[in-house]
Amino acid sequence: MNSIKVIIKEHVNNIYLISRLSAYELKKNYISNRLGLVWLVLNPLIQIFVYWMVFGLGIRGGAPVNGVPFFIWLLSGLIPWFFVSSGITQGSNSIYGRIGTVSKMNFPLSIIITVVITAQLYTHVILLIFVIILISIIHGISVISLFGLIYYVVSLTCFLIALGFVTSTLSSIVRDIQLIVQAISRMLFFLTPVMWTMSENTPIFLKKIIEMNPLNYIISGYRSSLIWGEVTIWSVPSLLFWCLTFVLFILGAILHVKFRRYFVDYS
Repeated sequence: MNSIKVIIKEHVNNIYLISRLSAYELKKNYISNRLGLVWLVLNPLIQIFVYWMVFGLGIRGGAPVNGVPFFIWLLSGLIPWFFVSSGITQGSNSIYGRIGTVSKMNFPLSIIITVVITAQLYTHVILLIFVIILISIIHGISVISLFGLIYYVVSLTCFLIALGFVTSTLSSIVRDIQLIVQAISRMLFFLTPVMWTMSENTPIFLKKIIEMNPLNYIISGYRSSLIWGEVTIWSVPSLLFWCLTFVLFILGAILHVKFRRYFVDYS
C-alpha cells in the first residue's frame, strides 16, 4: 500500500505540472507541421472516411445498424477506440521514451504516464465534441446522455492510466513488451465490436471472449450514451471493469515504485 501512497502523493503535489506538460506533449507532436494542431482532427477524420468507405459502403452497402446510420454508429465506436489505441501504445512507451531527459533532474516519474494519457485525452475530447455536434444535428441533442459520456470518458482514462503503469514499467525493463503491447492492441481492435456487431450466428465462445473484454464495456457504453441516451453504471460488467482497473493500478504502482530506480540502467 505504500507504493499507492507514493503514486497518489506525487500526483497531488504535481497537478499543475501534469496539466502544463500534457499541453506541451500535445503541441510538440504537431508544432513542426504546417497545419499544426489541425492534424488533431484531420488525421482521425481521414481514417474514419476510409473505414466508412470500406465497411459502410463497400461491405455493408450503406445498410444501417439497428436503425442507426452506419456512419453515426461507426463514429460512436471509432472515437473512443482512437483514444484506446493511442493510450495503450504511447502509455507503454511513456517512461522509456523520456527517461533520458528526466533522469538528470528530481522529477516525479510516476506522473509521466498520466501526462501522456492526459495529452491523448485532450485530443479525444475535441473529437468527441465534434461527434456530439454531428449527432445533435442529425438526431437531436435529446438522444445524447452527457452524464453517460462523462462517466465513460473518466472510466476509460482511469483504465488507460492504470494499464500504463504496468506496461510502461515492464517495457522499460524488457523492450520486447512494447512490441507485444502493439500486437495485442491491433488484435483487440478486431476482438472489440468497433466496426461489427454480434449476431445469433456468432459462436458462443467468441461471445464469451468479447463479453470479458473490458474495452467492449467502454465502446458499448459510448454508443449507448451517444446514440440511445442510455447509461448503465450499476451492473456486473461495470463491477468487473472497475475491479480490473483497480487491480491494474495496484499492480502497476507496486511495479513502478519497485523498479523505477533501475529505469536508467535499461535505457
